[in-house]
Amino acid sequence: MKAIHTVRHSSDPGGFKERGMLSGIEKFIAFSILTSIVLVWLLTASSCRIIYNIPDITDESIFPYRTVKHSPDSIFYFSRSDSQNKLGSQIYANNDLLLPDMVTLDEHIEGSKTAVFMIIRNDTILFEKYNKDYKENSIFNTFSVTKVFITTLIGIAIDEGLIGSIDQAVTDYIPELLKIDGFNEVTIRHLLLHTSGIKFSESKFNPFSDNARYYYGRNLRKLVLQAELYEKPGFETHYSSTNLQLLGLILERATGTTISNYLQEKVWKKIGMQYDATWSTDNKRKSSMEKSFACLNCSAIDLAKLGRLYLNYGEWENQTILSRDFIQEATRRDTTYGSCLYFQYNFRFGPKEYDSYYARGLFGQLIYVYPRENIIIVRVGEADLKYNPQLLDQNIVRILDQIGSTNQPAPTFLSKSGH
Repeated sequence: MKAIHTVRHSSDPGGFKERGMLSGIEKFIAFSILTSIVLVWLLTASSCRIIYNIPDITDESIFPYRTVKHSPDSIFYFSRSDSQNKLGSQIYANNDLLLPDMVTLDEHIEGSKTAVFMIIRNDTILFEKYNKDYKENSIFNTFSVTKVFITTLIGIAIDEGLIGSIDQAVTDYIPELLKIDGFNEVTIRHLLLHTSGIKFSESKFNPFSDNARYYYGRNLRKLVLQAELYEKPGFETHYSSTNLQLLGLILERATGTTISNYLQEKVWKKIGMQYDATWSTDNKRKSSMEKSFACLNCSAIDLAKLGRLYLNYGEWENQTILSRDFIQEATRRDTTYGSCLYFQYNFRFGPKEYDSYYARGLFGQLIYVYPRENIIIVRVGEADLKYNPQLLDQNIVRILDQIGSTNQPAPTFLSKSGH
């Protein structure tokens, strides 16, 4: 059967925008009603004293978590440009996708829900701005950027021989799923590509969606084993938190430890992370499970270091953290296995002529890697119902164009030992 390269991904909760039938007042009323439903339903379902609302970058404070510790003796520090505070007034961004509303990058950040914006080239911070009361040590819910950390851990587990192959059957690690007809055909690759054929409703603000059940659920182990297939794997990209939660369970069983601990020992302490991170879990019990699809909470500067690891093809201080082959496979356009042209192993791709790739989460959490110019861009954004991912993509490309090209040599894969 010929692969069908399509994608399903809901980005308009409730469908109001697509229908174009509601006025501004009606949208406000509809949103107020929806928010009330969310509050009542989640409070009842969770039997918890905390009232959950729209997801936000500060959700680390409302969920239990495991700590991912950094190593104070091996922190990597990016160099800082003497002119880094000037760049924000010299380059421009657009405030509207359709209208020519150009402002300086400083003005764009100050007038938006952007919490942090950072531009790094050749291991030097060219621009760094923390909006409002955010600081370098502030940690944020990275939302779906978390997914590329899972991708990284899967690659490391394969490199270490703990996982036999990316094409290994999911049921080799989770035999409980053999009772579901057809699940024996689902592989780890299918989960990474979101071509597993698993049924999932992705609407972010619908309290009755699978997405809400996973985000606020208190027993993810039970929930993930209730996965259902709606079609054979390998024929359609259908973005799903279930895929990542299954990958998290596979990592647990393959490594014999929590994914927080595996991340700590194999990544966090090895690539010079500057601050501890936390990973939100579904409950406070010892058997709790991390939300593998989201909710890794860390600083913006440490997000940049994962970008640097990929920019350097898995090398860090002459040590291979992740194999070059895996990174090349994870960051290239490839529809061979039924995935869409702009998505691979939880990475997305910039315009083809730039040969760039990025990880993006809800409300514009971002790690953008532009290998041609050794550029990393990190952006963290607060909850914003007006957030437009297309506008963010457009502005990133505009910023890359304005920064311009350089004849600087490629990175040497060596760390710096101080500020």
